[in-house]
Amino acid sequence: MKNLKCMVPLIAILLINISTYAQKGHGGGHGGGHGGGHRGKEFNNGNGNKVVIVKRSKYRPNKIVVYHPYWRPKYAYNRRWVYFPKYNFYWDNWRNHYVFYNGNIWLSQPTAPPIIVNVNLEKEKHYELKETEEDDDDVYKTNDSHKTEYKPD
Repeated sequence: MKNLKCMVPLIAILLINISTYAQKGHGGGHGGGHGGGHRGKEFNNGNGNKVVIVKRSKYRPNKIVVYHPYWRPKYAYNRRWVYFPKYNFYWDNWRNHYVFYNGNIWLSQPTAPPIIVNVNLEKEKHYELKETEEDDDDVYKTNDSHKTEYKPD
């Protein structure tokens, strides 16, 4: 029991030092391949150090991947989300799913939504979303800003 009481403060100090070391950009500039800021909660640990808790998507691949979706196999995508403004839906490269609004709720499924069944997606205007949106599993929550920012032309 005495050893356990000694180990708790040591573990806390170790975690604080690791967090501080990582936040200062140490480690050769590598952040797992998907940087661009954090999307987590910040709090002060009581010692004057800021700690960031980042919630990563459970679908995030372990390595950096170049994607070749089946609807455009000869083209390379670097981001998770591809947005099609004309039809207002998303393609998720991590899960190979379409995310679309069906009138009541947003759905995610591997089969194409009815509105694009006969559409050649290679020829449709589309945008890869920003790297900061990679871990957003519910990307549709910012759909209003995507509709404003990305125009179908």
